[in-house]
Amino acid sequence: MQFIEKSILDKISYTTTLGQSLKQISLRKTPIETILADINIYRSAYMNIVVQENLIGSRFKSEDSIIRKYEKTIRNGGGFKQCFNDVLGFRLRFDKYPNEFPEYFRVVDLRDGKKVDDGYRAIHLYYQKDNLAYPIEIQLWCADDYQFNVWSHKLVYKYYNEEVGKILYERYKSGMINSEKEFLWEMKKLLGRQKS
Repeated sequence: MQFIEKSILDKISYTTTLGQSLKQISLRKTPIETILADINIYRSAYMNIVVQENLIGSRFKSEDSIIRKYEKTIRNGGGFKQCFNDVLGFRLRFDKYPNEFPEYFRVVDLRDGKKVDDGYRAIHLYYQKDNLAYPIEIQLWCADDYQFNVWSHKLVYKYYNEEVGKILYERYKSGMINSEKEFLWEMKKLLGRQKS
């Protein structure tokens, strides 16, 4: 199984201009405009490296997504590092989930769901060069979870509550959902039920 090499991860890592460890930065005391300016420097530098290294499957979190996550993290009492753990990310697809990972990754196994289950299944790998660098997130979408995650991210994730995703995943795993059209149909039925 091919993972991104540490030397490449070091090359695309970005040291914050905010002057302290990400663990020490106060989310509540740092204006979002200051954070966005720092992330825009990262985005500019990263774009050049993407072309040089031909990094397929990467995505830089949009400003809109960053602001939504910032507001949600503030509401939930989370910290800076939790909020900005996936500014730069990759999605990799394998036929099956690997059991071994390079030691430079922190592994978060979501094959049984998140703490608040929304149907999403994956393994996330995090790489952080040092405490001043933003983490890089690599999402492994494997086996039949891949297709569900595609539909969920496109149609449910960020738009509806977690319970909708969880029920859709159960229906998907039971064989009730086999296409995007069926996914939409089941989602509309669920949403109709929630309104009544």
